[in-house]
Amino acid sequence: MLSKFIEYIKKNKYLILIAAGVILRLIWVFAMPTYPETDFMWYHVKGVELSQGKGFLYGFYPYYTGIPGMPTAFRPIGYPGTLAVLYFIFGSSFFGIEFMVAKLFNIVLSTLIMFLTYKLANQFFGKKIAFITLLIYALSPLAITYNSIICSELLFSAILMLSIYLYFNKNNPFVIGLLIGYLTLIRPIGVFIPAIFVLYEFIKKDVNLKKKIKYIVSFAVSVALVITPWIVRNYLAFGEFVFSTNGGYVFYVNNNDYAIGSWSDPFKYPDSPMLKYKTDEGGFDEMAVNKYGKELAKQWIKDNPKRFIELAFLRIANSYWYKTDDIMWSLTTDINEWHPITSKAKKLEKLLYRPFYIVLFIFILYALIRFIRKRKIDFTTFILLIFLYFNAMMFVLEGNSRYVFPLHPIYSIGVAFIMFSILKFLFPKKFSET
Repeated sequence: MLSKFIEYIKKNKYLILIAAGVILRLIWVFAMPTYPETDFMWYHVKGVELSQGKGFLYGFYPYYTGIPGMPTAFRPIGYPGTLAVLYFIFGSSFFGIEFMVAKLFNIVLSTLIMFLTYKLANQFFGKKIAFITLLIYALSPLAITYNSIICSELLFSAILMLSIYLYFNKNNPFVIGLLIGYLTLIRPIGVFIPAIFVLYEFIKKDVNLKKKIKYIVSFAVSVALVITPWIVRNYLAFGEFVFSTNGGYVFYVNNNDYAIGSWSDPFKYPDSPMLKYKTDEGGFDEMAVNKYGKELAKQWIKDNPKRFIELAFLRIANSYWYKTDDIMWSLTTDINEWHPITSKAKKLEKLLYRPFYIVLFIFILYALIRFIRKRKIDFTTFILLIFLYFNAMMFVLEGNSRYVFPLHPIYSIGVAFIMFSILKFLFPKKFSET
């Protein structure tokens, strides 16, 4: 039995790398007592309250304790609802360590991500590129440290990778639709991601139009089955059909005279028009801010098209270059308190991930030229569509490295491809086979 296991491991060496990645993540979450702050405290508290049957309630910084009778739709229910299920079954602590259930769930998600990332890379680019891909992601400091944050990024990434894997293998439109519907409820930035799958299905060359339409209809129906209860709930709670009240808030924050290409506090702008929606307790009327924010941002863009374009490119630059400091959220030790190594960790992130993103952009340029010249519709094209979608969202909304991180698994495949291509060019004999 043991000899068969050893033989299996020898044939599947990538499992050793996945095991190493899991061990590093376990060491990190038990060694670093990351305390949830801002968005992460919100996720945790909403998950706890849902698990206790209190409902999905509005609460404000720093602890976001729900106010009875005040529903919220500031973020979709996907991640807090998932936490609620875990908290209902296991509680939120593990061996008396608070927040540990959510962190261990992150490790489960990370393991799934590593496995699927390797499988996809191997399927489309071969074992050597797949191994490089897994090496990059399994040992990535960000991919390790994010496991101690109670965040939606890892769940979003895991469901996205699972959806992509199943799409390129089983491709059942109903199952894919259910997963993508769930994905849109995890992070608001994913609200239009079903369009990527619809577009890719439509431009495929090996399927006739009738089958494409049938697939797209089945896919759309299953997405709607997941999203509709949430939309109906919001209509009953607020009297309007709304997906997230966060949209107008983010839209305004990043499109106004004081916008900086990343998050800033709209209530601290000079003579802020949002102050009238601020409550005495410290919160704000999220529905009113959502509506008014959309109106103000649209008008501002019309009046300031040049500045909008400048900010749009600044948002992209912030996401990949200037504001690559999201590792700091794994180093919070209390509200507005940070571990002493935080500044060094932020420098390390910039040192490691700026080159990563440079290589990524080389791959995207390669994929774009390849698509234009050869009209190739394959997995490389799909990565290109993913990249274009998320960057289009950041172009309009917010520059944030946390929007980029969930895409690191699929981006690592592109980076590994470029790295392998360079190695193959430099050492053709050693890297002649993929």
